[in-house]
Amino acid sequence: MNLRRWLGPSVIVATLALSGAVQPLVDQARAAGPASTPVPKITNLSGGLGAQDSQQVTADQAKGYGPVDQTAPLDFSTQPKTVPHEYVPGRLYNVQVYTKYSYAQLIGQMTYFASSLGVQCTYCHNAQNYAYDTSTKKAARLMAKMVVAANAQYIDPVHKDYPNYAVSGAVGCVTCHRGQPRMAVQYNVVPVQYLDYRYKNQKQAGYTVNSMYGVARSLGVNCLFCHNTADFISLQYYPTNQIAHRMWRMVDAINHEYLPANIKAVTCYTCHQGAKWPTRMVTAALDQTPVDPKAAHPEVHENPGAHLASGAQP
Repeated sequence: MNLRRWLGPSVIVATLALSGAVQPLVDQARAAGPASTPVPKITNLSGGLGAQDSQQVTADQAKGYGPVDQTAPLDFSTQPKTVPHEYVPGRLYNVQVYTKYSYAQLIGQMTYFASSLGVQCTYCHNAQNYAYDTSTKKAARLMAKMVVAANAQYIDPVHKDYPNYAVSGAVGCVTCHRGQPRMAVQYNVVPVQYLDYRYKNQKQAGYTVNSMYGVARSLGVNCLFCHNTADFISLQYYPTNQIAHRMWRMVDAINHEYLPANIKAVTCYTCHQGAKWPTRMVTAALDQTPVDPKAAHPEVHENPGAHLASGAQP
């Protein structure tokens, strides 16, 4: 039993040391090679709406998403009964998520959707009938439901259970999209089940350490932000470790329960992009008004270990 107890941490520490020595060489090779993938730039959300790369548009449309073909005929046999054959501007039709909003308020939310993705209304809607469900509009509706679920099941409980680590705001469209139709994706995320094994075999440990490296790079931190060197496996030391475990499960749920199979999976980097907490947040799950996220206690994000050692409660 003692051997098994020490085997897991020993493998992790050894792999961390090896990855620390090898990764700079890998980064240099990627930077020099033609196969490197540039990180999408964050655009000014107030301008350039609808500007698209032609190859990206073609690829997205081939998957059934992307800018709607405005010349396509409308087939009402595939539509809900709430979609009128004769669309009247100024009236609400076929609203399934933002049901408590007036027409003017809903248009305001749609404006935030458009700016968050850097697109125009016709990216999701057919201008002949805005109530008509296009494939892109149905995908957007599913993403809206995902935002509601992510906040209710993961973000809000973290704020409640760890108030000293809370950051103002909720996750929304802009948190992931940052003015781009495609979300930024970097680094691998290990399947959640690998995290549940206290004693990992070599393959599981390798996957986990590789993903931990991605988490550290995504948040701009090192291992000690979440882990205590006395025990890399258990979650009993730092609240940041427990919070990260919940966020890991959120990412897994998003990828497996909401994102279509032909859409690239999200990772920690999608929201964090090098910051300890996402720098783009919204007012609430059903209010996409942008807010400037602020930590309730920024000092605990600087050194979670010192905060815990001071006797403060999570």
